[in-house]
Amino acid sequence: MDDASLLALCAFQEAAGEPDDGVAAIARVVLNRMARRYASDGAIAGTVLAPDQFSWTAFEMVGGRYRRVCHTPAEVAVRADGLLSKAQNFTSQWARVQRIIREVRAGAYVGPEYDRLTDQVVLYLNPRLSQATWANPARHVCDIGRHSFYRA
Repeated sequence: MDDASLLALCAFQEAAGEPDDGVAAIARVVLNRMARRYASDGAIAGTVLAPDQFSWTAFEMVGGRYRRVCHTPAEVAVRADGLLSKAQNFTSQWARVQRIIREVRAGAYVGPEYDRLTDQVVLYLNPRLSQATWANPARHVCDIGRHSFYRA
């Protein structure tokens, strides 16, 4: 899978139903992690496919509960391939995410909340689904859509 598709898939899985700023913010965090080598090898694939970096790469909903389905980068890559074909079935939503990703990668995306994210923002969570111990209020930058964003 090419970098553009992988980045779009990550943003789609994390924020497809959110406003444009939410989708763009997820992409920005991935690119920030990549640039800073934060839990990353410095490549989009190495960032997105690293185990346990994103909820969609490790878990799926089964019978109303989240179940771990991936433990290794190879397992995540297989899962990503399957999820990509499903995401592409949501034609208008997938096209919207791809457009936003292109703008973010080109440095052309602007948005009132998105513009608050600096290159230091490498962490986020959905507080409705996760209560991470690393979520230090002093490092909180902003909330966009369903996610809260943090500096490292």
